[in-house]
Amino acid sequence: MKARLILLSTMSIVTLATAAACGSAAVRSASTDSGGAKFGPAVAVPAAAPAGSSVGSSSAGSLTYGAPAGGSSSGASGSSASLSADTSTGDIVVGSPGADVARSVTAAYTVPTGSFLASFDTVIATGVALNGYVISSQTSPNAKGQIVSGQVSLAIPTASMASLLNSLPSDFTASSINFSSVDDTSSIVDLNARLTSAQAHLTALQALLAKATSLADITTLEQQIEDVETSIDTDQGQLNSLTQAVTYATVTVQLRERGAVTVAVKVSTGPSISGGVSKGWNNALVLVTAALEVLVTAIPALVLLAIAWFAWRFRRRRVSPTPRAEATS
Repeated sequence: MKARLILLSTMSIVTLATAAACGSAAVRSASTDSGGAKFGPAVAVPAAAPAGSSVGSSSAGSLTYGAPAGGSSSGASGSSASLSADTSTGDIVVGSPGADVARSVTAAYTVPTGSFLASFDTVIATGVALNGYVISSQTSPNAKGQIVSGQVSLAIPTASMASLLNSLPSDFTASSINFSSVDDTSSIVDLNARLTSAQAHLTALQALLAKATSLADITTLEQQIEDVETSIDTDQGQLNSLTQAVTYATVTVQLRERGAVTVAVKVSTGPSISGGVSKGWNNALVLVTAALEVLVTAIPALVLLAIAWFAWRFRRRRVSPTPRAEATS
């Protein structure tokens, strides 16, 4: 009986030991599979990223998923380096609008002291090298008469507008760059349609004129043909002007030496009413002054002439009675 009790006790102890060993192994396995979720530190699981966003980096300083607060991820630093590289080049990009858009830009630069003329020539040479040409220019001197500021307007092929600005020397310091554009698409389409219609009308009139026999019909058709040709010439001129405007961009480059102080130069303007009145009044004063000078200069001579004339008259009166008396006797 005691032997049976001892055997049952021994089997119970072995069973309990086996069960305990299995339970410990299971716990260790679960801990390993969950990455320490039970016994290790808690790790926050990031929320799902929104559609279109990239995990690891974000523009405009957005939070980076999976990165600790105050830290920086390799993805974010790579993006920042890329932006810095793009900005450091300093290239101006203006894009490619429609074919019928007129472009223009006005850029102001400060150049080193004493380098205005060389800088001015550089701008013109750069524009000419891009198949452009000078439209107009204007310069201003300082108190010593040295040219220290001015501007030049160039017509540059529209596709090369940004190339001119990007080709300027590095010692040009930009103070302002202003772009503008005018969409002439509707005007060009309208002019082309009008020209097509007018050309067809002209062809029809010329065909009628070739068949006309009466003088009245010929005269009427010739007048109508002349009117249509005038309209065609006007529309074609407008179309050529718009085509030139969209083919060549206007680039105005303003240059000024550092610390330069210019002197205003009087520019002659066209004639005006006030200018004419002022000029006429000045001319009248000149004439009056000249007349007074002549009169003052001639007064002594006039006095002498008056004295001589009175003397001659007086002598004639005294001499004239003597011959009469002799004639009477």
